Amino acid sequence: MKDYAFLLLALLFSCDQKPKPPANVNTSKSKSAQITKQKDSSLNKWLQYYQSENPDFKLDNFKLKETSKISFRETSVPILNKEGFNETYKPFLVFNKSKDHYLDFDSYNWFLEADGTAGFEADQQVVLVDLKQKKARQIAFFGPSFWVEEAYWKGDSVAVLLGNSYDKIPFKTEYNFLQNTVKYYQSADTLKFETPYFKMRLKKRGIKID
Repeated sequence: MKDYAFLLLALLFSCDQKPKPPANVNTSKSKSAQITKQKDSSLNKWLQYYQSENPDFKLDNFKLKETSKISFRETSVPILNKEGFNETYKPFLVFNKSKDHYLDFDSYNWFLEADGTAGFEADQQVVLVDLKQKKARQIAFFGPSFWVEEAYWKGDSVAVLLGNSYDKIPFKTEYNFLQNTVKYYQSADTLKFETPYFKMRLKKRGIKID
């Protein structure tokens, strides 16, 4: 089943389109390390949540499975500060260091019901938005068996998605927009948990979950 999960995800990264890298690229390794080591970082929140029931779960357990070109596709997801953008999702956008690009992995995936409770779509689209060019592009698409739970940036040009799966096998994808590459990592762990991280993430932001 692990190999099956990997093959499905690998299909997402098959496009050769050449991107225009985000501006003001920061390639400093030391600064990137500082970002990921912050005690309140998205990465540590995600790891610590699952470590509460899986003490041995750690980033060192992730193994590189695939390196591919980034697949950029068209998207209809509305852009921040443009007509059609739903302000509900603004707190969930993940900005790079310069605040000129952001990731949106929420607005395609869930919506608010009339009573304020979150309803979920079967699929999830991950979108990169360039605020200077006012352009949005899809960089990943997941079906119901896989989902992105968290994301963060290393400086301006590298974005990391942290995800989980129906089989409770976590994954990590690292997008380098300067090099036009995406690296897919899969954990050696099969986690134990009752409530996935993404639901806790929404609840902490004031979204009601059934």
